Amino acid sequence: MRTPTPRRLRFTTLLLTAPMLLSLSGCAVGDKDLERWERTQQGPRKLYAVATHEKYGEELRLHALESIIKMPARSGKNIALPVLIEGFHDDADDQDKPGALSALTDSTRKVMIEKLTPFLEDEMKKAPPQKKADGTKDRDPTVPVKDAAFAILANEPPLVTNEAIRTRLKQAIVNWVVADFDARLDAPQKYSVEQMFKAIGNPAVVGLPPLIREESSKVDRITALVSDLGDPETKLKSANQLVTLAKGIDSPQWIQKKTAEVKETNEKQGRKDVPEAALQNQLKAYQDQELFKIFSAMKKIAQKPVIDYLTGVAANKAASEDRRKNALAALEGHVDKTNTDLLNKLSEIAADDSTPDGVRDLAFARLGELPKDQVVPRMYKLFDAKKWKVRWIAGSLVLKSITTKGLPEFFAHLPRGGAMGMTEFFTYGGAIQTMDSGPGEPKTRDAILPYLNGKEGTPKLVALGYFYKGKKADSGLVEAQGGAKEPAPKCAKEDDCGWSCDIPKEGKPAESESKDIVTVGDFAKYCVLPSMNSK
Repeated sequence: MRTPTPRRLRFTTLLLTAPMLLSLSGCAVGDKDLERWERTQQGPRKLYAVATHEKYGEELRLHALESIIKMPARSGKNIALPVLIEGFHDDADDQDKPGALSALTDSTRKVMIEKLTPFLEDEMKKAPPQKKADGTKDRDPTVPVKDAAFAILANEPPLVTNEAIRTRLKQAIVNWVVADFDARLDAPQKYSVEQMFKAIGNPAVVGLPPLIREESSKVDRITALVSDLGDPETKLKSANQLVTLAKGIDSPQWIQKKTAEVKETNEKQGRKDVPEAALQNQLKAYQDQELFKIFSAMKKIAQKPVIDYLTGVAANKAASEDRRKNALAALEGHVDKTNTDLLNKLSEIAADDSTPDGVRDLAFARLGELPKDQVVPRMYKLFDAKKWKVRWIAGSLVLKSITTKGLPEFFAHLPRGGAMGMTEFFTYGGAIQTMDSGPGEPKTRDAILPYLNGKEGTPKLVALGYFYKGKKADSGLVEAQGGAKEPAPKCAKEDDCGWSCDIPKEGKPAESESKDIVTVGDFAKYCVLPSMNSK
């Protein structure tokens, strides 16, 4: 751990000159003096003198260090840390002075820090300020103590050489944060919670899972810390807490509990007679809003309870489309190739005719995260789906995952009849245009030509799609297919895959009209060739 290099604070009124030291040493100093000096203008330099001068007794020097830590801010600045640790500039002799702890001998410092630790622990245990009737809180007086404790821990070169003391200070800081996590996470302080926790590591976050509850407004920040710093056990506990929280929100009891709250909000906004149906829609939207926050937090904790829960939501046909989509979005980056149950459910979602397109697209996106050798076999299984759009997305993923060597298998899996969208062939052809060729494999143009010149309509349509918006020099190859008689696929209206292209209107070339595509030759003449000749 290392603290940022501080700017040296200049103390014009806090200088310890020789006459001042002599004056201070000429009279007895007691605890009441130290307490008074915490708030006086000349107090900091007097406390520094007592803390660093060997003429004073050990207990008095210890109390002087405690008083330095408790000094209130001056002009909005925390002067305790410069006097105690960081050091300051002495204008009297134009020299930098070390902080009080750094100025001590090694042996004295060791004793003082060990004796100072119980004071720091006790101060940080003090109850946090409570909310007032107006919802505000007083300034938390324990923040400067916490900052001092962390500064002592983080200083370079090290001030604490006793590992047991280091452990105690770390735990005291962690306990301080957890005691009022939501407030202290964003409280004005020298060292942020994230900064301190990153320095402490896993021990800092082991106490965070129980804080994952509905009352907390910082669930996302908690899970981020656990994700970054937690060990597997802490992450698993957090995952279980998140699932419990999500299930609690997704319950009739939660709706019942929030009904009065929503009604009160409506009344405050002048909507006193909201119909019951509208009220239920408000509650459902509120519930979704809170659930989606939890889904976002779940994305950071990829443990089995979270994966199983999100998969269940995504597969639940009774859930809203938005809820299913958000669940699938939260699974991003967490598709484990060994999780057979997850992979099977994603495949089922993608293949199900009743799955909304937005949900299906995300299911395919998650499957697309698999290694290529696992993506391709799963996608081929979806080529027989009733909806052509399922095959279209599956086929697109296959073409992104293979090289030209895999094209024969791709063409073999394509159907030779049934509903096929014209968009499929443009998409497949475009994907092949950008496909890589492995060592010793044919280039894409060479690989596609046998299918262009073949006798089967479906492969020929894919090959023609390859030349869509292609080089004008290749237009002769496409023009040669203008007489191809193989029938184009036919679609029912509900299939949403009609075949037509816009062509110039006869006698009015500036205008266009829709031309039905009946044959493969029509596709070549009216759809592909014009896109090449326009170059």
